[in-house]
Amino acid sequence: MARHEFRFVVDGVDLTSEQQSQIAGEIQKAGLAALSVAGTKLSNPLALGHANLRLRPEWYGLWVIDGPFAQDLGEKINDIGFWLQK
Repeated sequence: MARHEFRFVVDGVDLTSEQQSQIAGEIQKAGLAALSVAGTKLSNPLALGHANLRLRPEWYGLWVIDGPFAQDLGEKINDIGFWLQK
């Protein structure tokens, strides 16, 4: 499976937690738009990520997963969601 990673780094600028979350959300939207503009062929995409600074830092941002792994992971997420009380 191929992996391509793109980073956006802001150095020397003091940002509040709210500003960091807003920027992360905008980067997520821009990343998905860039996939479309570049004409990528995704068969079964799954997008995971967050902009909440209190959650796991390795998932901060956005991960787009495609193919069989996306299918397996999506099914596991659906299984977990089935048991959550609303």
